[in-house]
Amino acid sequence: MTEIIAFFLLVYLLSVIKDFIENIIKKNRERNNSHKNFKNNSIELSIENTVLKQNIENLKSQKEKLSSSIPLIEKENLLKEKEKFLDIQLNKARQQIKQNNYLFQKNKEEIELIINEKSQTYPWLADLYAEYLYTYDEAVVAYLKSKKRPAEKAADNISRISKEKRELTKQLKLLEHQLCVYENLFPWLTDFKEISVDEAAKYAHITTGDDNEYSILKNWLSPEEYNNLPNEDKYQLALDRYNSKPKTNWQIGIEYERYIGYMCEQNGYHVKYNGALSGLEDMGRDLILKKGKEIIIIQCKYWSKEKTIHEKHIFQLYGSVILEEIENPKHSVKGVFVTSTTLSNTAQLCADKLGIIIISNYPLKSYPQIKCNISKNKEKIYHLPFDQQYDRTIINSSDGDFYAQTVKEAENNGFRRAWRWNGNN
Repeated sequence: MTEIIAFFLLVYLLSVIKDFIENIIKKNRERNNSHKNFKNNSIELSIENTVLKQNIENLKSQKEKLSSSIPLIEKENLLKEKEKFLDIQLNKARQQIKQNNYLFQKNKEEIELIINEKSQTYPWLADLYAEYLYTYDEAVVAYLKSKKRPAEKAADNISRISKEKRELTKQLKLLEHQLCVYENLFPWLTDFKEISVDEAAKYAHITTGDDNEYSILKNWLSPEEYNNLPNEDKYQLALDRYNSKPKTNWQIGIEYERYIGYMCEQNGYHVKYNGALSGLEDMGRDLILKKGKEIIIIQCKYWSKEKTIHEKHIFQLYGSVILEEIENPKHSVKGVFVTSTTLSNTAQLCADKLGIIIISNYPLKSYPQIKCNISKNKEKIYHLPFDQQYDRTIINSSDGDFYAQTVKEAENNGFRRAWRWNGNN
């Protein structure tokens, strides 16, 4: 029965996608037809403006020559006629320039629609955009060649460079469209825009292979502090500095997930910190909660108050809920979206319709961060937030596990700090 429903859903989705693509192709064809002569028109208008301006200068020059070479009486009569003629020519030139500027502005507005188009994925658009920018370069080349003292060499250099730029611009626009498609299909990718390449690599689990303990603590302790301070003092100092040091938006997002996970653990849920553990592969499933036959998929977004959650994030979470239901048909699966900001009206309506629970304006607060865990072989080990196995460590209060506020509290209860796993432990 499930396969039949899935099949009909697939057929329906393919039909919707087909209609969507046909509408886009129709829209693109219409827009392409309206701009196919833009390049030639822009060049002609630019050259025409240049010629008109040169004609104006020539007319003025003729006027000056006449005023200096004709007897006074004849000069006055000729000047009046010439001035009348010049006024007519100047008015015509001004009207033509005004018309040309209007056409330029109209073309600019139409092209800006193309530049800002986000849903287009067809290669011709990138080519048109590159051609649009190339037109401006060609206008400069035309001016350099047609001005009173032509600059042929400069024009040739600009022409050569502009051709190279046109191809690069086309490739750039194609990549922008491709990235836009990926971000719409996988909204969690946008989170990586706010972090550096080094941070992204770190959270994608690309490690340096440095296995000694100080390689972790060196961000917060000097070599002297690490070698001379007692364990309790140096670990607490490292934790204090970890909390006080400014964090990237990505790091704050991880802390927000941990805080939400901590609150859920206090309510008896077994929490998997999927976002921190899976990195790029979490697909928006930041936390996976289990209690008996109940499974809750939580997506967390710690954003500034100025930003708004849109429906694409709700759709992604809903997809994760459906996938979890397929993989665990005997469990009750729910989706919960937790954020520090608010949702758009459309996103809220979609969440209500899809049964996604929304918790908005939920702040990040301080909480006990030291995980004290009793292992299967009864070892008492505590983990600090920057330790390797921190997010893999499950806190189950029924087993005697708990969160400690300080290193002293953890060690007074008989726990030692976790050693770093290096493959030989």
